[in-house]
Amino acid sequence: MRSSSPLKIGMAVSLSGQFQVQGRQALSGLQAWADDINRAGGIRVSSESPTPVSLVYYDDASNRNQVRQATERLITADRVDILLGPYSSVLAQAAAEVAEAHEKLLWNQGGAADSIYQRGYRWIVSILTPASEYLTGLLPLVREADPKARKVVIIRAASGQFPQAVCNGVQRVASELGCDVSLWEYRRPVTAFTELLDRVEALRPDVLLGVGRMQDDLLLGGELAGRRLELRAVVLVAAGIQPFRDVLGVESEGFLGPSQWEASTHHHHDYGPAAPQVLQSMLRHGSGTVDYPMVQAYAGALVAQRCVEAAGTVADAALRSMAGILDFSTFFGHFKIDAETGRQTGHSMLIVQWQQGRKVVVWPPEQKTGDLVYPWR
Repeated sequence: MRSSSPLKIGMAVSLSGQFQVQGRQALSGLQAWADDINRAGGIRVSSESPTPVSLVYYDDASNRNQVRQATERLITADRVDILLGPYSSVLAQAAAEVAEAHEKLLWNQGGAADSIYQRGYRWIVSILTPASEYLTGLLPLVREADPKARKVVIIRAASGQFPQAVCNGVQRVASELGCDVSLWEYRRPVTAFTELLDRVEALRPDVLLGVGRMQDDLLLGGELAGRRLELRAVVLVAAGIQPFRDVLGVESEGFLGPSQWEASTHHHHDYGPAAPQVLQSMLRHGSGTVDYPMVQAYAGALVAQRCVEAAGTVADAALRSMAGILDFSTFFGHFKIDAETGRQTGHSMLIVQWQQGRKVVVWPPEQKTGDLVYPWR
C-alpha cells in the first residue's frame, strides 16, 4: 500500500534563457493539470483512494548542464513518482540521458527531434509528433491551391537536431512530388538575413520555409514582412505560437506554421476532460493565451495519469510497459507509441495560418477551420 503522501510530479523547466517563453507556458500547463487533478481528489492508483499530486520543478535556464543537474536532483533527491521532460529537443535529450542512466521513465512532452528515439533509449515515452512529421502536409497543401508550384527554398539553422529533422521531412515529400528544393543554412547567432533574402529574391521560389530558434524565426519574419518578396507561401516554425503575432503584429498576416494543437479543432476523446474544460483550466493559469507548448505539458501529464491508473502502480517499468500497450485519445488527440523506442506514432500535426489576427487551421482537411490564403499576400 502507498502512503497517503501526494504523488510527486517533477520537471526541469526553462524559466529563464532562450526557451523561457515556451518553458513558462509548459509550467502553466502542468500546473493547470495538477490543479484539475487535485480538485477531483487525485489520481487513483490501484484500488486505493485517489492520491493528490504535488509539483517539484527547477529552472534549467535553457542550459543542458543545468537540465542534467535538475533531472538528477528530481530523481535522486526528490524521488519524484512521475518525471516530465523540459521544452526543446536539445534539453529533452539531456534529460533523457540522465533518466536512462537511472532507469527512470521520462515523459517527453517537449522534445520532438527524431534523434531522441534513435539512441536506443528504453526509458522514454513521447507525446509529440516527431519533428520529421511537422510539416509533411505543407507541400500537399500548397499543391491543392497551386498544382504548378514546385520551387522551394529552405533556410535553416546549421546546428540543432530539430531543424534538420523538420527539413528532412519536407525534403522527403518534395522529392515525392517532384519539387525543386534549395537548402541554405545559417549559423547562430544571426543578426540579419539580408544576404540570404537577396538570394531568395533572385530565385523567386513558390514556397519559403524557415526553421530555427524562435528568435531566429522572429527576425526572419520581420525582414520578410519588410522586403515584400514575390513568394506564394511563407512558413516559419515559430509562426505557430502567439508570441509570433505579439511581436510582428499585423505583419504576421499570411504566415504559416505548424501546431501540435489548436482550441478550434475537435478531437474525439475517450479519456480525460474535453477540450473546452482543459482550455478553461489553462486560461486560469496562463496569461490569457493558450499555445501548444502549454497544452502539450498538460497532455503529457494526462497520458502519464492514464498509464498509472491502467497499471495500478507508479513503478517505472510497469508504466513503460503499459504506455507501449495503450491506444487511446485525449483532448490533445491520438496517443500511440512505438513500443520499442517510445516514439509517438498516433498524434498528427496541424498547419495554421494567421488570418485577420487569428490562427486558422488549414491542414489537414478533416481538421481545418478555414481555407489557405494563397498567395500569402
